[in-house]
Amino acid sequence: MMRSVALPLTAAFLLAGCGLIPTPSVDIQDSVQELPDSSALGGKVVYLDQDALKDNRVPSVLQQVTVRGDATYLSTSGGTLSRVELFVRPDLTSLPGTCREYPASLVAPRMFVCEADGEKAQSIGTLNLTRGQGVAFTLGGAALDTAAKGGRGYFGLRFTEGRSMSFDTLKLTNMKASARL
Repeated sequence: MMRSVALPLTAAFLLAGCGLIPTPSVDIQDSVQELPDSSALGGKVVYLDQDALKDNRVPSVLQQVTVRGDATYLSTSGGTLSRVELFVRPDLTSLPGTCREYPASLVAPRMFVCEADGEKAQSIGTLNLTRGQGVAFTLGGAALDTAAKGGRGYFGLRFTEGRSMSFDTLKLTNMKASARL
């Protein structure tokens, strides 16, 4: 009798050690990112001074964090943004020397502009966008694991197709985070 209980329990521990047991998903608050005019930002990663995770954290024993949701690009001034690569950092205080801070202005939020080559490890996915329509996305990677465990996540954007205009917004809604044990 003891052997029949021990085998499933052993299998469960082995699966947990491999990161194979999914956990229930957790809702993450919607995030609205105010976008700058991207015309002069080609090839750069732009971190906006907005914490997208807002203290939504996952326990440190979890790994392979995935965030799913809908991305909606809104433009009232003719923006054509259709694709962005997304990055994340747990804070904006320890950026590399290849980044430069730009204070908020009347037409742009406070942001940090970084060389894309130095940000590869922070990449968490790509958003394909259709103006005015929600498009499903999935994000993941080691940088997202780190940010989610700390409960802070500052998104960086690399504008790869189309152009955003001042006062455009990117809404990330219906977000759910899941991870593996």
